[in-house]
Amino acid sequence: MSKGSKLKDKAKRGKKVSGHLTIAESADRQEIRLNYFAVWGTKEGPTLLINAAVHGNEVVGVEVLREMVDYIDPKKLSGNVLAVPIVNPMAFNSGLRWDPYDNVDMNRVFPGNPDGTMTERIAHSFFDIFVKEANYIIDLHSAEFPDELIPHIRVRVENPSREYLDLVVSTGINAVWNGPTLKGMLQTEAFRIGVPCTTIEIGAAGKITRNNVDVGTTAVKNVMYVLGMLEGTAEIPSHQIVLASNRPWVRSPIGGIFKPAINLGQFVKRGENIGDIIDPTSFENHDLTSPLSGVVTGLTNQPIVRSGTRVTMVIDFDRDDMKKHLVESPALPNSKSKENEYLIALMKELN
Repeated sequence: MSKGSKLKDKAKRGKKVSGHLTIAESADRQEIRLNYFAVWGTKEGPTLLINAAVHGNEVVGVEVLREMVDYIDPKKLSGNVLAVPIVNPMAFNSGLRWDPYDNVDMNRVFPGNPDGTMTERIAHSFFDIFVKEANYIIDLHSAEFPDELIPHIRVRVENPSREYLDLVVSTGINAVWNGPTLKGMLQTEAFRIGVPCTTIEIGAAGKITRNNVDVGTTAVKNVMYVLGMLEGTAEIPSHQIVLASNRPWVRSPIGGIFKPAINLGQFVKRGENIGDIIDPTSFENHDLTSPLSGVVTGLTNQPIVRSGTRVTMVIDFDRDDMKKHLVESPALPNSKSKENEYLIALMKELN
């Protein structure tokens, strides 16, 4: 019997349960556990795995999972939901992106190694026990500290299927970031074994806001509606914007304190002031201007900067180029199209 099957051995139709799996030990012989929640529906359907905190300080997803586990009524659920709120407990307990003891990025070592470092062993257990049980995965992340990005879907998949792209659209999130496949990422390795994985980036590490949690819960509900797991209608954008794979950060030329003059999602023109670098020794202001016209897609939350610190990301779009990056959303089951207000406002600015 596989480890993964033990989860279904405990399944009881129409029940909501919680549990933990002991997967390793700390130096003082304390158990290292993966805590999970399982909602077993009363009707047949797919198994959806939702996970968060692969990077320990990305905690928006943890709250999204808490609210979703509370929201889902097993008697109204078709299929099953597995929820693992903290995939990387060692990094979470340290409040850091990864475990400082072995200094390994978990999202570069999947499917893990049962004989490797602590991080590799945890990754192996999570992959073997949970990922292999799933038909679909929603992998929740936030921007790397100290930055914040607009909510978006990460697509690092070679030749994605129509079914997978429909899953991306069904989240209702406006922006899709198309990047190269990276070995060891959960999304990449899940696809290798035939499990579609949607990576959603929301907000910033070490920070929870009501708006970002709502983005996450709405995305999860939308996916479940489209998959037929819950009764309801997903609201999906009429179009999504596909962002380029390069990430052009604007960096501070000098040291000091960065005071932004822009907001996430705002359109800026080349040469426009995007903030000031304040010299803390003289209180002089040094203007920082945008090197190009485009959309502010990233912004630092750390005002203390030195030469070379990234402070904002501006994606280069003009009106015609923007149209090239707009993709019309397909008709999906259990969904209705809504006008993309963000893109409408943006196009007006570009005009």
